[in-house]
Amino acid sequence: MDSELEKKLLYTSSILSDLHSVWRPHKGQVAIGRALFSGEKKEVVLECGRKFGKTDALCYSLYRWALTNPGTFNYYFAPYKDQIKDLVWANGRLPEFLPNILAKKYIRSINNTEMRIVFKNGSYIRCDGSDNYEKSRGYSATGLTVYDEAKDFHMAFHEAFDPNRAITDAPLMAVGTPGHGNDLLSKLWDQANVSKSGAAFRMETSLNPFISAEFLARKEQEHRDRDEYDVFLLEYKAQRIKLGTKFVFPMLDKTKHMRPHDELIEYIKASRKDFDFYTGYDPGSAKCFAVGFFAVHRFNKHIVQLDEIYINKLGKNSTRQIIPICMDKWDEINRVSDDWQDCYDYAAAWFASEIAYEYPDYPHALFPCQKDMKNKEVKLSLMKDILLNGLFTFSDRCVKSFWEWENYKLNENGKVEKENDHILDLTRYVLNLANYYTIADAKPIDFKVKYEKGTFEEDEIRRNPKEGYGSYDVSYGD
Repeated sequence: MDSELEKKLLYTSSILSDLHSVWRPHKGQVAIGRALFSGEKKEVVLECGRKFGKTDALCYSLYRWALTNPGTFNYYFAPYKDQIKDLVWANGRLPEFLPNILAKKYIRSINNTEMRIVFKNGSYIRCDGSDNYEKSRGYSATGLTVYDEAKDFHMAFHEAFDPNRAITDAPLMAVGTPGHGNDLLSKLWDQANVSKSGAAFRMETSLNPFISAEFLARKEQEHRDRDEYDVFLLEYKAQRIKLGTKFVFPMLDKTKHMRPHDELIEYIKASRKDFDFYTGYDPGSAKCFAVGFFAVHRFNKHIVQLDEIYINKLGKNSTRQIIPICMDKWDEINRVSDDWQDCYDYAAAWFASEIAYEYPDYPHALFPCQKDMKNKEVKLSLMKDILLNGLFTFSDRCVKSFWEWENYKLNENGKVEKENDHILDLTRYVLNLANYYTIADAKPIDFKVKYEKGTFEEDEIRRNPKEGYGSYDVSYGD
């Protein structure tokens, strides 16, 4: 081995030994450090729960980069200069990260006015705020740059500062509790998640072994009691919450609650006899005619919405046009008529009359379903629990349905807004029809596990639509 290389490796090993005598990462922090120091990622972005341990990890990362990369200029930014002083400087977390004996070994000087640590190898770490973003154009960022609580950064700061990293292709770490999806941290996380040069992490508070499970359980219950579970999800479970609005289902997550349609159909057809099937109607000739198609597992109580019809174009949303579309979807999902029960808003008596007139041989049991307005809040609470426990899955065909759930919100008086809730209403009708009032004994399905119990029996088909329905125009709008 080349003597210079050997000398460098020994020196680096000595630095790491000294640093690890001061601080060692817990299991949740290890992957983040590996991405930066071993994976050579240029953008490492972390959305984490409160007290996950991000600040200590950032201090360690800055010291390690500065000491193992001589002559580099490293930065620790918070949203505001006064904030970073309280965050890591005045309390000694950054300037006193090393004990005296190691500080004398590596540090040349500490400037409290500039909040700058200068090392004997020519590197330095400087703290500042992102509030003066015009000044940030003049930085020379040749080492590691840290954005702490990046969701609160002004977007203009990043646009002004980021080109400073170009000289040495220097790395960036952006961290904080999750934002609302349109902030700097969210944008950086989304970019890093799909970039080969990036690494995106989402870490719950519970990954910190020094936080007790009893504390987290107590905090979770406190937030539930205050009807602030969305705040718990944000601050402890590291889930993004939309800004400025109280959303009814903040726990909804497309990565958790939506799966490919073909995968769901394959599973359900293979295990058809373990499911009950439902069609829910929210008829509306003036505004929107919505239909949802569901399968509910008889034993696990897992609910799958397999498809939707969502038509808000006049002239395309009559019962006579909707039912043929339904028939095609029933054929694809499950042709066995006896497996289906269908329901509609009892107030839409005209819909039942039209079905009786247009489709006297309607193939399924059809029931009027009460709107349960007095118990609506109870049903919405049940729907929250269903989501939280992973008991509801959307097919990726159910774009409008997911949109309604995702954007369902409370008004300024804390009441549910009565708009864009067609699918949500019919979902409540289906839950009532299915006698689904509790998640006791419920268990989520793992759709990735191939179901081998049975196969769809082609001889058990129903296919006796009203004669001539195929001649209708069944095209529908967006």
